[in-house]
Amino acid sequence: MESAMLDIRRRRRGKGFEFFYSSGRKVQSQRVLQRIQKLVIPPNWCDVRINQQATANLQVTGIDAKGRKQYIYHPNWHKAQQSAKFARLSEFGAALPAFRKFCWSHVDDLHWTRDRTLALVCLILDHTGLRAGNKQYTVSNNTYGLTTLRRKHILQDDNTVKLSFIGKHNKPREVQIEDPKLADLVAESAEERGYALFRYEDSQGKWHDVDSHDVNAFIHENMGDGFSCKDFRTWGASRFALMSLPQVERAVLENPRRGWSTTLVKHVASMLGNTPAVCRQYYLHPKLFQVVDTASKRELTMEEIKKIIPEDQLNDEVIVATEKLLNGIIAA
Repeated sequence: MESAMLDIRRRRRGKGFEFFYSSGRKVQSQRVLQRIQKLVIPPNWCDVRINQQATANLQVTGIDAKGRKQYIYHPNWHKAQQSAKFARLSEFGAALPAFRKFCWSHVDDLHWTRDRTLALVCLILDHTGLRAGNKQYTVSNNTYGLTTLRRKHILQDDNTVKLSFIGKHNKPREVQIEDPKLADLVAESAEERGYALFRYEDSQGKWHDVDSHDVNAFIHENMGDGFSCKDFRTWGASRFALMSLPQVERAVLENPRRGWSTTLVKHVASMLGNTPAVCRQYYLHPKLFQVVDTASKRELTMEEIKKIIPEDQLNDEVIVATEKLLNGIIAA
């Protein structure tokens, strides 16, 4: 229904643009033109269509220089989406232990079936918080996410397995697989034929590269329709934030001028490969900042974290205990 209201068109005129209604009448209202200017539509988009309604969720569509359809939404729509995502995070945390157990039960299979490969990918998403990846971005930008990694992106020595690649926005990423069993499985997957790191063999003996659609379908089938790859990244970011509090505390004590929230966001952003602004807005649960920015809550949480993570150790028990604490913060 909203797309039917996208009846303002943009046409280039000299070094600028003019705007016309679908009737052919030129837009001359300064109020409408100022609203369009505030939408900050990229000048290299073509076939630009703008919504007449200033409050509509979908404000603009257009085709970018690479032929991809792009969208601009109302700021309130983004806020509503973020609120819904963080509200869903508690449900995700409740469903995760059973799904994690389900995935571990499948990675012990002998052959690289669809379920075994997708279970491994989900466990790595859970372990690292990496983006799932998109083939379109790999083809057009030569950037990678988890499902589009190739065997050349794995670095191995006697004790470690790392994923080294160029991620979104051309940021170099190097992520170590800390869990020994997961590291062994990734190394085993890299020994199979083909360029892609994650592949599976169907019942006819044909091999297939995994993509993000496969992973989301697997999550829907076995965890719930309301969850996706992106939830693992959001959950992982908030979990990592709690686990990082001892390092953040040391950084703040070394330089008291550093703020707790700012230091925490920068720490998590470096792990995600995001800017601090994106990390704060899209990945860290708002209730974490209520804890970090309130001295009494922060002190209690620090006591709990130091009990959970003695000497910065990381293992399954630490992760589960941290997630229990995270669920309590979210539910409060």
